[in-house]
Amino acid sequence: MKSLLRITLSMFLAAYAAGAVAQRSQRAGTWEFTLQPQYTNSTRISSGDGSSADIDSTLGFGMGFAYNLNNHFSLGGEFVWSQADYKATVTPASGNPNNSFSITGTLYTSTIRMNATWNILASDLTPIVVGGLGSTYVDTSIPNGPPNNYCWWDPWWGYYCGTYVPTKTSTNFSYMAGAGVRWDANRSFFVRGLVDREWIDAGGDLGTPWVDQYRIDFGFKF
Repeated sequence: MKSLLRITLSMFLAAYAAGAVAQRSQRAGTWEFTLQPQYTNSTRISSGDGSSADIDSTLGFGMGFAYNLNNHFSLGGEFVWSQADYKATVTPASGNPNNSFSITGTLYTSTIRMNATWNILASDLTPIVVGGLGSTYVDTSIPNGPPNNYCWWDPWWGYYCGTYVPTKTSTNFSYMAGAGVRWDANRSFFVRGLVDREWIDAGGDLGTPWVDQYRIDFGFKF
């Protein structure tokens, strides 16, 4: 990831240096749609008293839309999701005589947010700065209730019955900031590389954990 970060910074500087000779962009007044493959770096979170979780790095995917107010600024929204394996250490609270124990599971997350982008140069090749506010849904896959049997009508299987186990979930305020490089290849297609950090306001002892993400966005203007 250090190598990827160095490459991104080199692209950022190259884009800034090339801005004086690059062709002027045709972004102003256009809508755009993006497909967003992303890599989320591994991280470690802790809520105190020795409890912690090591979350593996993972691949995710997102989709976004935006409107270019002019060649420099755009406003829009995006939806991203991913799943990552984790290993957690659970410790007993005060008065609990049991020992600590470890669990493994899969963390499912999805985020919907509004964001703003500043294309620093009005040219086809430009450094960019991005910021966004939104909501992140987290499913820990940790059971928090007894299994329940349900039946429903499935469009493919027809009438179907199965067992559902409720799990611990939460929905939290989140925000992100990032920087990268954008290249408008022509009037209808662009590519941008982005390194960003997302913070999730989980509250309580967990506080505001964060993750670093690396994205390559493929965009279509219309």
